[in-house]
Amino acid sequence: MTSELPQANPTTTAGTALVLAVVLSLTGGCGTVRTTGTERSATEQLLLTNAWDSALQKVDFRPLTGVPVYLDTANINAPVDQGWIISSIRQAMLQQGVLLRAKPEQAQWIVEARVGAYGTNDYSLLIGVPQTTVPGTIVGIPQGTIPEIPLAKRSEQQAIAKLALFAYDRASGQIVWNSGTLLDTANAKDVYVAGVGPIQSGTIRGGTEFLGIKIPLTSESSAQGTNDPNSPENGRAAVPFSTPALRQSPSIDADTFAP
Repeated sequence: MTSELPQANPTTTAGTALVLAVVLSLTGGCGTVRTTGTERSATEQLLLTNAWDSALQKVDFRPLTGVPVYLDTANINAPVDQGWIISSIRQAMLQQGVLLRAKPEQAQWIVEARVGAYGTNDYSLLIGVPQTTVPGTIVGIPQGTIPEIPLAKRSEQQAIAKLALFAYDRASGQIVWNSGTLLDTANAKDVYVAGVGPIQSGTIRGGTEFLGIKIPLTSESSAQGTNDPNSPENGRAAVPFSTPALRQSPSIDADTFAP
C-alpha cells in the first residue's frame, strides 16, 4: 500500500514567495566604520619631516669619514619630532662613513648639532565675500551672520626647517668642521574654484590632484625633469640619505687634528 505526498498549492507557494520578497525589500541594513584622529594631522607631520630631510640632505659629512665621532644633541630642542630629527642625523652620518661612538670619551671629534627653525606657517587668500556678522544695531536689518561666499579660495601651509652642525677636537677644543647653516621648506596647497575643490598640490604631494586623481600639468612635468633637487616645484616625497650630499666641503686631514 503506497501513500502519496500532498501536492503543494501553486497559489500558496507564489503568495509566500511574494510576501518574502516584499519583506526583504522593506528591510534596511546599516553599517558603521569607526574612525579616529591624531592630535597632529598627517599633513603637518609630512611637511615638517620632509622639510627637515631636504635640509639635512645638503650636509656633507664626508670630511668626518673614518674618524670616531660623538654626536652631541643637547641643543636639538625642536618642539616635536625629536626622535626623527636625531635618528635622521645619525643615519645620514653613518651612510657617509662616519664612525659614531656612544660616549664622548670614546670619540676623537665631537659633532654638535642645533636646530634654528622647525615649524609651520599658514597662508590664505579669498576672492569673494568673507563671512560677516551683522550687528543688531542696524535698523531694519536682522542680526545674524552672512556666510562666506567664495569665488576662488586658496590656502597654503608651509614648513620651514633650519639646522647647523660643527665638529671640534675633543682634546684640543679646536674646530675641525662646519656644515654651514642649511634651510629648506615644504608646502601643501588647496584651491577651491566656485565652491569646487580642493585641488591639491605642493611638494609633499608630488603633483596636482583632484578627488585623488592626478592632474598632469606642463609646468610640473618640466620641473620634475630638472636635476635641481631643491626646486620648489620638484616633488620631494622622501629623501634618500644614500645619495651624495649637495653641499661640497673641503677635505680635512684627520691626522692634523689628532690629540
